[in-house]
Amino acid sequence: GSSGVGRLDLSTHIVAAAPFGGPIAAVRDDSKIVQLHSEPSRRRLLLFSSSGHPLASSPWTPHLPRLHSLAFSSSLNLLALLSDGSLLRFRLPDLNPITSSSPVPLLPPASGGVADAVFWGGGVAILTEDNRVVVTTDIEVDDPHPRELADPGVAEDEQVLCMAVVEPQFVMSGSPEVLLAVGDRVVAVDEDGVQVLGEALEIGPVQKMAVSPNGKLLAAFAHDGRLLVIPTDFSRIIFEYECDSALPPDQIAWCGLDSVLLYWSEVLLMVGPNGDPVQYNYDEPVMLIPECDGVRILTNSSMEFLHRVPDSTTLIFGIGSMSPAALLYDARDHYDKQSAKV
Repeated sequence: GSSGVGRLDLSTHIVAAAPFGGPIAAVRDDSKIVQLHSEPSRRRLLLFSSSGHPLASSPWTPHLPRLHSLAFSSSLNLLALLSDGSLLRFRLPDLNPITSSSPVPLLPPASGGVADAVFWGGGVAILTEDNRVVVTTDIEVDDPHPRELADPGVAEDEQVLCMAVVEPQFVMSGSPEVLLAVGDRVVAVDEDGVQVLGEALEIGPVQKMAVSPNGKLLAAFAHDGRLLVIPTDFSRIIFEYECDSALPPDQIAWCGLDSVLLYWSEVLLMVGPNGDPVQYNYDEPVMLIPECDGVRILTNSSMEFLHRVPDSTTLIFGIGSMSPAALLYDARDHYDKQSAKV
């Protein structure tokens, strides 16, 4: 509201949203220090409803390692991953720390901290600074058991461009599979080994990728500005679209299983298999929150939900539709007007 209650600048905070329209958590990102007069000097952990109503706040413990990311577990505990690879857990709705106030380490000693991390409801995959992959699937227990996966084989002069996770429920082995874009290849890493994917497709370096909600498809933004949709085994290219920008998007997300959203500052592009892409413009920062049936779009001032128009609605209201549903709707319309055409 205009009173400033629940106002939050997404660009200066680390933010997480719980799935299924759940709450939003935020902590000021001190790596982007902009000390303004209006900002309190002590950081706080903040919790809001999906509509931006403040639910709780608690002081952020000072002198911790830098906060890397926040996430919600599937049982709706709030997880905070610190840059040294240790984890804090907080209970909702009061944000009290679970078990101890000291963080639980998830990385082996001397791994150099967190370079990137991907959470899902039941776990987290961490890429370390020295390019090892460590996965924790029992993230809800007080004493979790991280497992280091096979060495992804990143050479000294190479860097990992992005990562994604195929969640364990979608993998035959029942263990998560971590996809890493390294140089001009994508590798799938699990406990047993490393597999180079889709060499025959000659996609080139992948800058951003996202796995679909059913774990079967991957949306990948290639260095030449193409958005590709491919099965997670990289057997073929199902669909491709050439974007106007070769600059990689800040965010990429699936909108259900129907389309892919790409966000560059101020521009949100929805690309689907049929018809032209739809462009939405935003003059403030945006955070995309994928849901099973669409995507929530959080901005500093609003929460929107974008999803496909249901087939039933299209059958009734589609222009020129001759489906039984449309005919019935027309007949009812004539009936209400007491027309003989009914």
